[in-house]
Parts: sequence; structure tokens; C-alpha cells
Amino acid sequence: MLDTYLQILVSGLAMGAIYTLTAKGLFIAHLATHKLNFGQGDFLMVGAFLSMSLIIAGIPVLLAALLVLIALGLLGWGLERLVIRPLDRFGISGGSTYSWILTTAGVALILQNIAELVWGKSSHYSPPLFSEGRDNVIEIAGINMFVEEILVIGFAAVVVAFFYYMLFRTRWGRAVYTVAFNPEAAMLLGINVRRTVVLVFVLASLLAGISGILVGPLITIHPHIGLMFTIKALAVAAIGGFSNPLGILIGGVLFGVAEAFSNYYDSAFGDLYPLIFVLVFLVFRPSGLFSEAQADVR
Repeated sequence: MLDTYLQILVSGLAMGAIYTLTAKGLFIAHLATHKLNFGQGDFLMVGAFLSMSLIIAGIPVLLAALLVLIALGLLGWGLERLVIRPLDRFGISGGSTYSWILTTAGVALILQNIAELVWGKSSHYSPPLFSEGRDNVIEIAGINMFVEEILVIGFAAVVVAFFYYMLFRTRWGRAVYTVAFNPEAAMLLGINVRRTVVLVFVLASLLAGISGILVGPLITIHPHIGLMFTIKALAVAAIGGFSNPLGILIGGVLFGVAEAFSNYYDSAFGDLYPLIFVLVFLVFRPSGLFSEAQADVR
């Protein structure tokens, strides 16, 4: 029984790592612009399908990943340039301060329909990235664990560490926080606000692309998985506190592990119980585990 629980824990950590990467994309966009990309999960879906198609076509994994990231980076640039920036020009007079909700959700629907036209409505299996087969296991301390899941956890940890380095140890990261605090002051300090915002959306799209590449071998992929990942990424960000990157990491781990055990005990409604828990949790702690309930004065 202990062996089974440890295997479930590893599976939960692997999916939690994917949710964390997806939520980081939401976090960085919200931090710099106070906007969310409601198509973040669909960017993940596109990354998963592109990765699957390239690997099946015989392209080496590293080259396939590079091509997917280039495509997702261009997609993020296009989202900011064609969907977000025009709304900023119109401002409130353009319809609503929250028009970006409809526009990003519209982009998500467009991506879903394109995916259906290209890959069909049925579910697909992506080839493994790091091992020869989907059931390749290794034995650690007498416990059999899937190689793919362990390596996904490790690779995602490296990406998260690099994200933290970029955000807190580089000039670009300081520029993001300055723009988030006051765009006008950032301009006076010589920061190119528009370029910073563009890079933020590109980075968010790259995180979605990495998530899609990693998650493809772990689950079945179809054109409508994007909405599920967007909702779960929002739940993860809500648990940790939307303004706290460390909280998002902890929230992703907690949500992934809870989902894995929930599916083990009830496969029919396993995905539902963690979301219900998040709703109940937010009633009592609406600012998340690691945020304080206070007015945003930026």
C-alpha cells in the first residue's frame, strides 16, 4: 500500500509541476499588466499538439522543443500585439476595462477550432520525451516509478528556478516590477514599458509551451484540454496567492497531489473534488495562503 501511495504522490507532483508552470504564465502577465490570458491553457494545448506532431514526424526531441517554443513565442507576441495592445489604446472608452477577458477567451476558442481542423476531435497520445516507452519504470528504494514523471518533475523544477532567477536577479525582472508598480514612473526611469510588456507575454507563452511539451506524454491530449488547464492554473494561483510566486509553486504542488489521490479514490469525479476544495478554501481565505487581503495601490 505504501508503494502505491508513493507512486500516486510522484504522479501528483508531476502534474502539479505542470500546473505551476501554467500558473506562472498567468502570474507574470497579471503582475505586469493586471490582465490575464484566458487562453493560457489553450496555448499549452497547441504546444502539446505541435510537440506530438514533430516527434511523430521523426524530428529529434530537442529540435522539436525548440521549434515549439519559437512558435509559442510568436503566438505570445501576436496576442499582445493584436489583442491586448489595441484595447490599451482605446482604454475605458473602448468598451470596458475588462474587454481583454472576452478577447483572450476569443483567441482560446479560435485555437480550439484550429486544433480540431488540424488534429480532429479525438484524443491523442504523445510519444515519451525522455524514455523509450510510456510504461518505462525504474526502481527506487524498492518502489517502481515512471521515468517520464520523475524527469518531468526535475525539468519543471529547473524551469521554475530559472523563472525565479529572471524575475528577481535580472534587470528585466526589476523592470517588470517597476512597470507593475507604476508604468509612468517606469518610463521616467528609462524603462521601455511596451517592450517589457511584450516580453512578459512572450515569456508567459513560452511557459505554456514548455507545459504542453512536458504534459503530452502524461495525459491524452485533445483540442479542449486548454480550458481545463486554464481553470486549474487559476485555482493554483488562487491557493498560493496571485501576487506571490512562491505561493503559486506551493499551490501547484498541493493541487496536483490532491488531484492524484482524489482520482485514485474516485476515478469518476476525481478532478472535481480539488476544485470544490478550492472554492470552499477561497470563502475563508480569498487572498490565498501567502497574500494579505489589502487594497492594490499600484
